[in-house]
Formats: sequence, structure tokens, C-alpha cells
Amino acid sequence: MRRPGLLSASGVILLGLIVMMTLHEWGNPLEGDNEAFLSAPVITAENIVARQFNRDSGEVEYRLLANNLEQYEREALTLLDHPDLRLNNGNSQWTIQADNGEVRDNGDVIVFENNVEAVSKNNGVTLDTRELHYLSRDRQVSAPDTVNMRHSEGSTRAGRMDADLDTGRMTLKQGVVSEFKGPKP
Repeated sequence: MRRPGLLSASGVILLGLIVMMTLHEWGNPLEGDNEAFLSAPVITAENIVARQFNRDSGEVEYRLLANNLEQYEREALTLLDHPDLRLNNGNSQWTIQADNGEVRDNGDVIVFENNVEAVSKNNGVTLDTRELHYLSRDRQVSAPDTVNMRHSEGSTRAGRMDADLDTGRMTLKQGVVSEFKGPKP
């Protein structure tokens, strides 16, 4: 009669071990792929249209278009494929395009990289650079790398550029060279 009790006790222990192993696997299903899971994008989307509104007036400050978007929660980073930013600052309108872009700090900073072109048709200015930063909260634009500008009077090259969109003031630094077209005879 002792035998059925022994089998019952060992059966209960075995069943308990199976349940514990199953629960452990459910608790850590991606233990081997944890890094891959954490580094994967949380959101992917195509043909993006985003707008940033002025907090006081409610007017659209900028409109951002992109072919593709990947958002990563771990780094608080959003990657953009072929971003196209349309800025309207009252006095002039700018369009900034690039091959790649990153949205950082909850949309306060947009970084444009690779074949960056900024155009203001109102002012007749075209700017080319490798990297351009747009700080939406401060309404400032900066290029930490060489900038080539074409304008109606000629062209300008500089090693760095900072601009305030509210005042329209642009500061060029590090080896500024300007070439102006003379009047045609």
C-alpha cells in the first residue's frame, strides 16, 4: 500500500517541476534574443506626414514628410528616410531635404544627414551641406560642417553656419569665402 503513495508523491513533484519550467520559459521567452528584441524598432511606417503646431497661436510651424519611419523607444530616436521639412516662419518659407534624418528629444531636434539641401524661394537662397540640425523649440538651424550657399548675388562657402529663424540672422564661421557676380556690361 505504500507504493501508490510513493508514486503519487513523485508524480506531484514531477508535475510541479514541469509547471515551474513552463512558467520560467514564459517569464523569459527571449532570453537569448533579448538584445535583438530591445534594439528592434517599436514603430515602422511608410509615407509619413507630421505637423508641429505653435503652442500659442495653433498655427502650423512645420510639416515633415518622409518615405519611411522607424521609431526606437530604447534610444528615444526616430529614423527617417528621405525627410522633407517645410518651415514657415512668417517672413520666409524654407524647404529642407536630405537622404536621411533623425528626430531626437521628442521632436525638438531634427537632424538631416547626407546630401542636405535647404531652399528659400522667397530669398533666392539654396544651401548644401552634409549635416543640418533644426531646433524647433529655439527656432534655430545649424550646420556643423561645410556649407555651400548659392544666392542671386553669387555664392558663399563656410566651415560652419548658425541661423535664427525668428530674427533672420545667419552667422557663418570657419573660413568664409564669398564670390559675387559683378554687373554685366
